[in-house]
Amino acid sequence: MSASANLTPETPAGVTIEDLHKSFGDNEVLKGISMRVEPGEVVCLIGASGSGKSTLLRCVNRLEEPNAGQITVGQHTATHPDVNLDAMRREIGMVFQQFNLFPHLSVLENCTVTPRKVLRASKDQAEADAMEQLEKVGLKHLSERRPDQLSGGQQQRVAIARALTMKPSLMLFDEPTSALDPETVGDVLAIMRQLAQAGMTMIVVTHEMGFAREVADRVVFMDQGVVVEEGSAAQVIGAPQQSRTQDFLRRVLNPLSEQ
Repeated sequence: MSASANLTPETPAGVTIEDLHKSFGDNEVLKGISMRVEPGEVVCLIGASGSGKSTLLRCVNRLEEPNAGQITVGQHTATHPDVNLDAMRREIGMVFQQFNLFPHLSVLENCTVTPRKVLRASKDQAEADAMEQLEKVGLKHLSERRPDQLSGGQQQRVAIARALTMKPSLMLFDEPTSALDPETVGDVLAIMRQLAQAGMTMIVVTHEMGFAREVADRVVFMDQGVVVEEGSAAQVIGAPQQSRTQDFLRRVLNPLSEQ
């Protein structure tokens, strides 16, 4: 599965987040987040569960409605009341913890249903594009199988291929390896490395510190709804300055020491 120019988005999208707030009832999950992701940049969000990382990601494509603040994705102001959400979401691919594949459809059908409905692609074109993406994730030979006939890692690679059939300018990954067996994690991370090398803009919520060290242009550590520290992987993971970052990494990188 070598990198291919066909994986490179024609126009990678940048993302700007300004003073973003999100509450669920009385629980303020995001407390004024501001950050910028440059076109073609890979940013990894790290932090303990409940720190707001997934909520931040879901606000970017308006799966969650922010209470205040502004988000811009490429040419779209995501938080503007008149934004064309359908047009914006066509440029954003999202891969979740759970694979969210249609269980009654084959792998190929899972990858063609959205391009046919949203992009109005012909059946032949949609299938050709889907097979190209399935080949890139190493699953072209399983195109007629149903999701329940695949391993978790294979299902997640199908989910990535499905997102890529829409030719997105931005990919959002919400802990894409957290539901996988350890032996299948590497296959999914390899695909994500390939995308990063091809110039895809990516925001990745992850607990995979090795992946963040290797692939991320920047790492953002979040805790209790705020950005505590950000910088290169060498800075944030290798030499964190904030005590909260240091405590988190100590627990993640040396879990036995906490017992």
